Amino acid sequence: MTDTKQCRQCGTCCRKGGPALSREDLDLVRQGYIRHDQLVTIRQGEMGYNPATGKLEPVPVELLKIRGQGNGWTCLFLAEANNGCTIYAHRPTTCRILECRQPEALLATIYQNTLRRADLVNPNDPILAEIDRHERACPGKEFTDLLADTGQDSLVRLNEMIRADLAIRNEVAHKAGISLELEFFLFGRPLFKQLTGSGIECVEENGEIRLERQNSPRPLVGEGSGERVHER
Repeated sequence: MTDTKQCRQCGTCCRKGGPALSREDLDLVRQGYIRHDQLVTIRQGEMGYNPATGKLEPVPVELLKIRGQGNGWTCLFLAEANNGCTIYAHRPTTCRILECRQPEALLATIYQNTLRRADLVNPNDPILAEIDRHERACPGKEFTDLLADTGQDSLVRLNEMIRADLAIRNEVAHKAGISLELEFFLFGRPLFKQLTGSGIECVEENGEIRLERQNSPRPLVGEGSGERVHER
């Protein structure tokens, strides 16, 4: 009889994306097995893939996920040569629970007991104020709602949010000297990267950001602040 709990080490689950961290994984970060710059924040209200429904949906809680390799989804810790996990002995709780042919136990934990950025940052660190400033200027739920709105006013507000998102990232990066990888932990995915599939295109020309709907004859032009666009 086949043991359905035995991992076949095919790498399929790892190629679908890095796991979200739970509070049980806090010590993995504190002890350095997983670094802040190896994480990406999925902010509350932003669109994310829900494996329980198989759909892209607004995420109801903030998530910290292990980043993908390069521009892909494959977990950062997957060793392609042998489909092995490079931190297997210190892998996150999600990976320990997962039984690919019997995923019910894992699916029951989705959005439960998740780690947040504030759990991994010293409460006296001034970067928390920058995270809060970014959240107030670019709330995830409002961004998601605007993407579903076809009105011209929504395009204007989207343009403002994308400019604010880039401006805050640039300011903090220059002031604190943070890496692009750490930026993804602090502020999540750049908003202009989340336009894919929305029917809205973001273009940078001569230091200005332009949003336009597909097949739209009336592009919207906004002020600059996209100097790091090409670095993402």
